[in-house]
Amino acid sequence: MRYLVPCFLLLAAMPAPAATRFIVRFADQASAEAARVASTPPAPSARARRAARLVDPGQPRHVATLATGAQLFDVDDGNPAHFVRLPGVVSVEEDRMARPFALPDPLYPRQWSLHDARAGIDANVAWARTRGAGALVAVLDSGITAHPELDGQQVPGYDFVSDADRARDGDGRDADPRDEGDWEDPGECGRRRAAAPSTWHGTHVAGLAVARRGNQLGIVGVAPEAKLMPVRVLAACGGRLSDIIDAIAWASGGHVPGVPAASRRADAINLSLGLEGACGAALGDAIAQARARGSVVVAAAGNESVAATTFAPGNCPGVVAVGALDRRAGQAWYSNHGAGVTLAAPGGALARQRIDDLISAVDQGSRTPWRSVFRYMAGTSMAAPLVSGTVALMRSLDPDLGVDEVARHLVDNARPARCPKGCGAGLLDAGATLDAVAQGRP
Repeated sequence: MRYLVPCFLLLAAMPAPAATRFIVRFADQASAEAARVASTPPAPSARARRAARLVDPGQPRHVATLATGAQLFDVDDGNPAHFVRLPGVVSVEEDRMARPFALPDPLYPRQWSLHDARAGIDANVAWARTRGAGALVAVLDSGITAHPELDGQQVPGYDFVSDADRARDGDGRDADPRDEGDWEDPGECGRRRAAAPSTWHGTHVAGLAVARRGNQLGIVGVAPEAKLMPVRVLAACGGRLSDIIDAIAWASGGHVPGVPAASRRADAINLSLGLEGACGAALGDAIAQARARGSVVVAAAGNESVAATTFAPGNCPGVVAVGALDRRAGQAWYSNHGAGVTLAAPGGALARQRIDDLISAVDQGSRTPWRSVFRYMAGTSMAAPLVSGTVALMRSLDPDLGVDEVARHLVDNARPARCPKGCGAGLLDAGATLDAVAQGRP
């Protein structure tokens, strides 16, 4: 299965367990329905199910229908070749896992990313036009914790983590997008030998985009009057691609079987997460459909210091892929780069001086939520919500601005940056971008 990871600094890839779950696209609905019915036998006893698997471990078992029409199947032996016998199959891809792209560390309250003359995004100029009222940012991440910087900022979200064990909330999908903690015990998830505390990644990302202004608590988001739609897709060990696909559909106003409709379509969908490899067809479908509904999809480019074209969802068509810059407006050493990057934004240096990283809201609990604090993190995970917040400002100023117009304004108004390996159009300039949107209005 494919897991997506939050765009913390993405750690070195570790060997993954054998895949058992696959996303399958069919040529037509009839073929999909036939395969679903054939692989969904009447519910037998647990003993009978175990016996059946011993007889044919390669029999695909239908799990769910995704919002895009793709079908999700389990195969005990992990061999995708079993799908060859199903008529009408167009593509088969592993339901991989994604992880966050950022690293947490102690806090110090300075938001150079918003106002620094050389490396900031010129937020004050943008705020002269709007502070985001009426716009909505969906943050698809580890969920949200209670934090005064986000009080009154939220519309109802959803928890799309379908695996109850990884969700750590006792059930699968539900209407509570609260972050239950993504701590890891030694050896868990196949990525670390040492234990790791919870990151509260989703709260940090949300704060960078939409934290409140004027409440005397310490930080402000790029779009402090915009609303936040928290959507939980990451949990212990990351997040399944199939959950992320449905979450993208839901946040953009699409129908997801068994899930109540979102209150409204998000203007920006922030994906500070990723996984190595090409953009799968099912993920590409979800993004294309979200764009068709009017949602701008913004994704972190990744932190492996390799070509951004090798990491999804930033490499999917139509996505605004965001690289990271350091305090000197130069390419951050960890940031993915090259032709796959649309533009860059401050992401931090990830060096000894953590004050050169980005400060935002988190929780202090090492495992479960404890109390609200602030902390520095670095990564393309932190750069992406600065762009998503800017998209919210743009939509606040001109709600009819199309997804391609948004991308064009972001690119056309970016400032030059020192990126020897390529960071797209350069540094995000929220002030110049909002000025351009205002000038283009009738």
